[in-house]
Amino acid sequence: MITLATFFLFTGGVALFTWYSLRKTNLDSSEGYFLGGRSLTGVVIAGSMLLTNISSEHLIGMNGNSYVNGFIVIAWEITS
Repeated sequence: MITLATFFLFTGGVALFTWYSLRKTNLDSSEGYFLGGRSLTGVVIAGSMLLTNISSEHLIGMNGNSYVNGFIVIAWEITS
């Protein structure tokens, strides 16, 4: 039960943060929707690209692969 409550609390927090951050941004145009009104910084874009690349395959499969072949496998995956 605590896991479910924590999940909904965190998800609600992300929703509130997103709403608060974008409340004055014009999202009606395609530029506003796809580019966030051009208000995103390089750190946000780089973090989004990095975290999009890390999936369950990375967290589960790459751990076994790095055990056999060394941590260079994970370094290659992150920098690709």
